[in-house]
Amino acid sequence: MGVLPALFLGAVQGVTEFWPISSSAHLALMIHIFGWGDPDLSFLVALHLGTLVAVAWHYRRRLREVFLACLKEATGKERGGEDARLGWMMLLATVPGLILGAVFAESSEIMEGMPLLMASTLAVFGLALWCADALGGEELSWREAGWRQALAVGVAQAMAIMPGVSRSGASISVARAAGLERREAADFSFLLSVPITAAAVAYEGFKLFREGMPGGEAWPMVCGACSAALTGYLAIRFLLSRLVAGTFKPYAIYRLLLAAVLIITLVIL
Repeated sequence: MGVLPALFLGAVQGVTEFWPISSSAHLALMIHIFGWGDPDLSFLVALHLGTLVAVAWHYRRRLREVFLACLKEATGKERGGEDARLGWMMLLATVPGLILGAVFAESSEIMEGMPLLMASTLAVFGLALWCADALGGEELSWREAGWRQALAVGVAQAMAIMPGVSRSGASISVARAAGLERREAADFSFLLSVPITAAAVAYEGFKLFREGMPGGEAWPMVCGACSAALTGYLAIRFLLSRLVAGTFKPYAIYRLLLAAVLIITLVIL
């Protein structure tokens, strides 16, 4: 893969990973339209590493506080308070994704080639986002969220192993349905994405190390990762700023339109 396609796909990954519109669907559509073929595992690992850097940098202060609080509590020095509680909830929410990822890892690679499934999940989870956002409460912050909410969001983001679901879309939908305010639901979703994304990058990175990286992929990997990191960071800031007075309805409508485009582009044409 050349540098320009790598930069472009990195930008697509960065934006669509955090906006609730499915990165897998957009990557599949762009690759199909431009005829770039299936990306190597090394390139996909680089893209996910880029988005991990984006979310970790945006929440760097909060993540540092959470890590130190959990460390103090784990070593018995003192109670970590709400920061430690958030850290343990983040780990709890990671468990469903690890289990489903281990069980269905190979199946998910096969499902990537099923455009009708992708279009269906885009539409169904788009409607779920629309309904959850419209009917969800406005009373809870992530500090007030409980273990049940964290586990439910973890199960939701684990379902993103299916192409077209969107990790952020599924987790935000459940957080809204659980009563979290829009901005808080997005913050909660993004924070809980850190450990599961880190685990996925570590696992795929280990496979890449074991199998070896294809020749000539180093520069596209670097470009794709940097592009994903920069656009991902900007995408997070944009989404959070728009939620001050906005809703998730435009993203839900976009998902329905994209589902129709996928059917036309990948199935009919």
